[in-house]
Amino acid sequence: MVLYKNLIPARLYNRGRGHGYPFILVAAIRYMMEFKLLNADDAEDISSYLHDMWVDTYAPIVMGGRQRAEQIFPDWAGPDRVRKDMEAGFFFAFAMVDGEPVGLVSAGKTDEGLWISKLYVAPGHRGSGYGSQCFDHIIDYGRKNGCICARLEVNPRNETAISFYEHHGMRIVGKKFYEDRYTALMEMEL
Repeated sequence: MVLYKNLIPARLYNRGRGHGYPFILVAAIRYMMEFKLLNADDAEDISSYLHDMWVDTYAPIVMGGRQRAEQIFPDWAGPDRVRKDMEAGFFFAFAMVDGEPVGLVSAGKTDEGLWISKLYVAPGHRGSGYGSQCFDHIIDYGRKNGCICARLEVNPRNETAISFYEHHGMRIVGKKFYEDRYTALMEMEL
């Protein structure tokens, strides 16, 4: 997949006026994003990679703050959860640019269609289009595997994620209830 990265400003001048009137020209360098498939032996690395991103994302939006986010992290992205999801047929992959991970994705085919489990982009790489490339990769996987819809759950207070998914065609269709909270269910047709 082709991405644009490292925008480089350059100057052009209006020669018709005899003095330099600067215009900005933006040149883009293209990089390929690759997806490195992971296996159960990578569960510890996956969980470690996600930990700080996950806790930093959820600490401000879960009741109980950072302490609660740390407590529930293993249930959502700990090594045992990663292995359990892999056993259920979900794939995990690092999104790689220039040999370095810039994010992580996970999804799988279920009776309900494509279930998007994880889509994370490292903080230093957000706003670079990598999230969209990751989303497209997951959706392509679903289409190639005969899924007719894609679904996910998201914390209803995670406005950034909800906005991202809505921008990509998903919509909130319901709620999934847990013991002391609920998540928003989102879906889109493929």
